[in-house]
Formats: sequence, C-alpha cells, structure tokens
Amino acid sequence: MSQQPVPTGRPNARLRQSIGDMIRSMVVVLVVVGALLAVTWRPQPDAVKVVDIQQVLTVAQMQAPFEPRVPTGISGLQPTSVRWEPTAASGDTPVWHVGYVVNGRDYLQVSQSQVGDSNYLAEQTAGGEPGGNVMVQGAPWTVWTSSDRMSLVQQAGGVTTVVSGTVDVSQLEVVARSLSVN
Repeated sequence: MSQQPVPTGRPNARLRQSIGDMIRSMVVVLVVVGALLAVTWRPQPDAVKVVDIQQVLTVAQMQAPFEPRVPTGISGLQPTSVRWEPTAASGDTPVWHVGYVVNGRDYLQVSQSQVGDSNYLAEQTAGGEPGGNVMVQGAPWTVWTSSDRMSLVQQAGGVTTVVSGTVDVSQLEVVARSLSVN
C-alpha cells in the first residue's frame, strides 16, 4: 500500500517566485560579471608580423638593372612587407619595396624603381608635394611632404629612390645614409 504525501502546512517558496525575481537575479549576475571584466580587461596590441626580406631581395638583385638597397645598422626596424613587383603607377616596371615598423609604432618604407614620373612619385610619397633639398652623404635628396608622412626622394643614375614614413626628416636622413646593398 502506498502512502499519500502529508502536507506540512508550510507554503512552497518557489511557487511565489515571479519573472521579476528572475530578471533581478540576472541583473545581479551581469553586474558582477561586468565588474570582473572591467577590472581584468586589457586590450591586446596588434602584433607586428615580421617578414624575412632575403628571398625577395635575392630575386630583385638578380632581376633589377640597379642595386636594390636596404637600411643597415639601424636598431628598432622590423620588416613587415617586401615586394619586387609593379605598382599601379609604375606600369610594367617592377618596384623594389620594403616596409618597416620603427620601434613598434612608426612606419618607414624604402622603394626603388626606374620609374620617376609624377604619378609614381605621388604614389610613393602618399600624394606628397616637393619642398626643399637636404644633402645626404654629399648627394641632394628632395623633401616631399604629405598629410600622412614625410619622404626623401633621390633620382640618380636612372633610379628613383624613396625613403618615406611617419618619422621626421632627420630620421629619414639617417635611413637614407644607411642604405646599402645587402
């Protein structure tokens, strides 16, 4: 024989809970989680992806009718892009390009090509305008200025060399002085 449950006379507390109680509980939990996130959240900086320039440099050295140059002996340069290919403004003529992050925050690029017309210079200097000249190791370089960056441009021996970046002109001069065949 089975026994019937005997009521105790106490009301069941769960029967009196409402949707409002559930919402209030969720708000409390979300506030605690939000406080924990606010205290522990640390945005991660974008990692600099360093690339090896040697393979592309070797190909450029074999194919280019000039000697592709790279900055040497400068600390804090991390190569992030390298190309030996035509650009939109160079037509079919390949351009040697290597881009760097400087000390984790600034951008710097070196490009060389046999192209030297105004479209190519506008492309390589981010729409810059020519200004004065500076002397780097006894050779004149033209300073180009745009809203995004500064550039030094040298056209010599049928080769246009552009050193450009978000650094100031004195740092560009240091890089231009350090350019060498690797």
